[in-house]
Amino acid sequence: MSNNHFEANRREALIKGVAGLVSLGAGAALLGGCAASAPTQTARRTDYGRRTTAVDRPRYRPTSPTYPSTPTGVIPRSAWAKGSPVPALMDTMLPVSRITVHHDGMDTFSSRGEGDAASRLEKIRQAHRSKNWGDIGYHYLVDPAGRVWEGRPLAWQGAHVANQNPGNLGICVMGNYEDQYPTDLQLETVERFVASQMRQYRVPVGRVFTHQELAATACPGRNLQPQLVAIRRPGGGLAVA
Repeated sequence: MSNNHFEANRREALIKGVAGLVSLGAGAALLGGCAASAPTQTARRTDYGRRTTAVDRPRYRPTSPTYPSTPTGVIPRSAWAKGSPVPALMDTMLPVSRITVHHDGMDTFSSRGEGDAASRLEKIRQAHRSKNWGDIGYHYLVDPAGRVWEGRPLAWQGAHVANQNPGNLGICVMGNYEDQYPTDLQLETVERFVASQMRQYRVPVGRVFTHQELAATACPGRNLQPQLVAIRRPGGGLAVA
């Protein structure tokens, strides 16, 4: 075989390989949902936005007074989690500069029982750990009874919006709001709790998002999205936080 023929074959193989990678990336970008969906970042990332190389990790190290482990009134993760976070799979959290609200996107969930909520949280945590993430992806979760639960400790960057997690506080409304409606208690708690976090970290209402406003996804669902838009409008509970 001539050198020219060999080089032509090699170039053709390289072109096909690059095309395959581009096609794979395009397919991943179409994934929706939230807790049940795969991350849309490249293979270098494991924790929904965490880079695996040391040079890419944030140098900021949070301190306890800045990031309390459990805010007042929040149920600690020790009340539900059957496993600990894995620091080697996470990055430290940058100062909070924005907030993103989600639903968990799994099957519908309407139970107001505390034990049922704890089981749901563990189910989400295990689903996220199965993706080789360091812990449950959200920092806080709100159940149908209006209770707020601690998810991933805030010392660690969340895993809830692909490639946009640094400094992004992740709050999840438990349930699937494509197929059900949030309870009044959930909506009241979300408004009150998000407002408290805005004040705590001086996040303006223009930096409070829903997942679908940052990525191609249905999250937080057609029955929750309008409610979250309404509380950010002038006169809404978050507009005056």
